[in-house]
Amino acid sequence: MYDFITDLFNIDKNLIQFSDIKSSPDLTQLFIALKPSNPPCPYCSGISHSNGYHRPKYINHPKLTDRKCVIVFKNNRYQCNECLRTFSGKNPFTFSTFKNSYLALNNIMKSLSNLNYTYSMVAQLNHISITQVQRYFDSFVNIPRIHLPESIGIDEIHSKMANRRDSAYLCIMVDNVNRSLFEILPSRSKAELKRYFDKIPLAERNNVKYVTIDMWLPYKDIAATYLRNAIIAVDPFHVVKHLMDCFTRIRLNILYQVEYNSNSYYLLKTWKDLIETDVYLDNKPVYNKRFNRKLNKRDLLDMILDISENLALAYRLKEMYLLFNQKATEENCEQWFNSIYEAFIEAQIPEYHEFIILLNNWKIEILNSFKRPFDNRKLSNSLSENINGQIRTYLAISNGVTNFTRFRKRCLLALNKKVFYSINDHLKSDKNSKKNHSL
Repeated sequence: MYDFITDLFNIDKNLIQFSDIKSSPDLTQLFIALKPSNPPCPYCSGISHSNGYHRPKYINHPKLTDRKCVIVFKNNRYQCNECLRTFSGKNPFTFSTFKNSYLALNNIMKSLSNLNYTYSMVAQLNHISITQVQRYFDSFVNIPRIHLPESIGIDEIHSKMANRRDSAYLCIMVDNVNRSLFEILPSRSKAELKRYFDKIPLAERNNVKYVTIDMWLPYKDIAATYLRNAIIAVDPFHVVKHLMDCFTRIRLNILYQVEYNSNSYYLLKTWKDLIETDVYLDNKPVYNKRFNRKLNKRDLLDMILDISENLALAYRLKEMYLLFNQKATEENCEQWFNSIYEAFIEAQIPEYHEFIILLNNWKIEILNSFKRPFDNRKLSNSLSENINGQIRTYLAISNGVTNFTRFRKRCLLALNKKVFYSINDHLKSDKNSKKNHSL
């Protein structure tokens, strides 16, 4: 019996006065008392003597996963021989005012460090209320302002928690070097970004060397104003996405002009992936019932491009940019970019007009993305997109998070290895900060 208790709580068995276990299908109770140790008086440091047992303290201890487990602890009561005050002995299982063991508190915080667990799930696993889980989290996690990293990635995520007077999006900032989240702001607006960077010393801002963004203009303006030593780069994925949106409009415009259920309609509708995605074309020919002969994907692609000269030209331009995006280097990207830009202008395809404006307005930032300062990787927002995906999953499974302060702390704890929790006996709550977006 003593061996089981000592293994469970890491207590010297010589300190145990008595122990017992009572178990039912729904509850296991561990009855424990320790031998008197006559500690010095905490008030005057005088000599004390045992004054019997205090009434039993029930401590939740979720060591057993299939049922609730409770420690019924009879703590020793002592009296000082000099000042005559009485006091309780040390509780090895939890803080004196807590009803959950140290193990329970640690299990709760470990679970909350994973965004795949909701507060409800953590509460159920540890046999306590959701409110208590949230209170522990609010008390044990304190996020100081994290210093700006050498390379910042800025992105956004749609959320009901955003300060809708400014924007419907939260602003997400990541450390591209250490691959971690370092800040979440309640809005992606220029005003909110100004408030944030105004609080940061100039010397710290000047240490930022790179900023990666999508094509949200306030990000560019703020970076140019506050991070003057930083090179601003546009995420290549967003540029390609704009290009593909334009190309899709070209295909659809032609689709709407051809006769319904014609061969052209069939090709543009059924085989659109051949011109819009990266597909292996030289597969073994397969019988096609529509054309009553064997065709491989390259044959079908050629048939699609024969439908319209405008479509064939748009396809070649699109492929030119994708090859440039994939193969260009910091040394040759500008000359390559200029030739592609001229080709788009000369083609005079109306659907590409917006993309041409984009290339003109963001040329410097697009060319900056071909720099490879860290681990031979192009400058991009791939990390922020990855972190956004994890945050979106958390928002989805949480069924509506409304407390921004708690949400921010939870994300930083889970997605930044340098953020830790500290278990202590001073409890507080961030409940009233639901609408408080000040950081």
